[in-house]
Amino acid sequence: MTPSVVRWMKLSGLQTRREFITPWGICDLVGVTLNSKRVDYRRRLKQTKSISSITRAALLLSVPEVETTKSVSLDRLKKNFEHAIPEEVVVIEVERLITDRFVLKNKNGRLQKLNGWMPLHERLVAVELKLTRVDEAFRQAISNLGFAQESFVAFPIRTAERIAKDSSKWSRYLHEGIGVIGVGKRSCHVLVPSTPLHAIPDPAIQLYCVEKFWRSQRRS
Repeated sequence: MTPSVVRWMKLSGLQTRREFITPWGICDLVGVTLNSKRVDYRRRLKQTKSISSITRAALLLSVPEVETTKSVSLDRLKKNFEHAIPEEVVVIEVERLITDRFVLKNKNGRLQKLNGWMPLHERLVAVELKLTRVDEAFRQAISNLGFAQESFVAFPIRTAERIAKDSSKWSRYLHEGIGVIGVGKRSCHVLVPSTPLHAIPDPAIQLYCVEKFWRSQRRS
């Protein structure tokens, strides 16, 4: 099934990765479409390194942008994250953000974010593939809405058609916006589109996941 779904994702303009590691487990396939203008702008800022930890992503999102003329002190960041991140880790991660050119420190020691490219992506899609075990696939797809804008389950075409025809049985998942893909030997079809009904619960996790694609983008 995987080759057919990967082909569909690539034809949809998505860069794909298999066995994608998330904070709660492994997603079979994840695809992203990056915004080329924002990619180019980030390169001009020489922000070539990836943001490779959720902690660093959360801290970066908490720093005001240069254009706002606002700033934050390191002590304030320590205070804001005291229940989640040890002080010494905040210091290390902020220094890394400064070294990697994501954060500027002014003469007073206050911090500002050098941005203009977030979000880097236009589309972020997760797909769980299963031959059977429908409930398990749907539960995993719900978890994937923690970072993805669109989340699908993919089954052999006959199984997927039964799910689409008897949607009331799976309504608790479909109402959350989970899509259904039917997979054949050479192609696949979206039988139920993915329409998530809520915002991403943790932008730091989404940023971290998109950054996994930045590494390959950087090499290209």
